[in-house]
Amino acid sequence: MYTTVANTFEENLRDVERLIDFDRDVVEIMMMSLKSLQDDVPPQMHSFVGRIGRVLNVISGIRDHESLKSKYGAVCNQAVVLVVSHLASALGDLFRVSVSASLDREDNKSLLDEELKLTFREIQERNWDIKNSAGDLLIAKKDLMFQDMQSTVRAFETYVGVRIEKDQCTNNIILGQAARHVIVHTSARVTSRMIKQVAKANPRTIKLQLVQDETLTFTKEEVLALKNEMSSFIRNLVAKLEARE
Repeated sequence: MYTTVANTFEENLRDVERLIDFDRDVVEIMMMSLKSLQDDVPPQMHSFVGRIGRVLNVISGIRDHESLKSKYGAVCNQAVVLVVSHLASALGDLFRVSVSASLDREDNKSLLDEELKLTFREIQERNWDIKNSAGDLLIAKKDLMFQDMQSTVRAFETYVGVRIEKDQCTNNIILGQAARHVIVHTSARVTSRMIKQVAKANPRTIKLQLVQDETLTFTKEEVLALKNEMSSFIRNLVAKLEARE
């Protein structure tokens, strides 16, 4: 089950990368068509060959055009929002599965001693299946969130018995999570809260310098670096969870 969650997460990350590169597919089709047209121009119309060549040069460098840079930046920023959301979803799914597994093993005192206030209606809505609903109940009753690394670390350590180390990988993800918040809530304007949130997220390799009130803009390379860190993070977490089985 852990592997299924990880595989779904990887596919979601690939979809985000395809989304970032969607324009490249369009550009390639346009360039192939223009090159074909260029080859078919009769010799007596050689001036058109040069014109087509100039259009090809414009299209090939379209991502670097000044008037479009901000638009590509917006695409990359929204890609950050997507990968952070996919990570939170994957972490939630892994937490649900691992909590049920911990209850089967009966080896986690903190989990077994946790008190939850439930109504019979809430239990009925879950088909009277407390064990397989335990993860969902903890998330709902304890207000657990997985778009925040501190909450994620606490949840897995307390209820699953798995420790998540703070390293460069987690620091880059903390930066991504903080970036997602300002992209969604302040139109990508760097806030004092964001700076404070990432102040201890060192060492990291993404967005080393943040200036309050400046607009945060991600490049494709930064999005892919964040995506790779998240992929590594989930793989390592799955390995730890499987080791406890």
